[in-house]
Amino acid sequence: MARLAYLFPPLTGLLSYALGSDERARWHGLQSVVFGFAWPVLIYAGSLLGPTGTRVAFAGGMLVWIGFFVLALFGRDPRLPGGRKLRALSAP
Repeated sequence: MARLAYLFPPLTGLLSYALGSDERARWHGLQSVVFGFAWPVLIYAGSLLGPTGTRVAFAGGMLVWIGFFVLALFGRDPRLPGGRKLRALSAP
């Protein structure tokens, strides 16, 4: 379930958080939801700097998304900044 959390953030993250049976799946789900909402906000903020800022924000988010997806696929637990606070929220 944790592996699927990053497939289509925040949708699959929400499903993983709601249906996850263990703390790891719920944590990855919650992190995917946060990332899924933060990425468009960062793209919008990058657009204030012009087209280059938009592209950089999009590319950076894409790299983070792919990295999280691949690392979770191989059983690793990547963490966004502030991840410890999210970890506390995901405990049952």
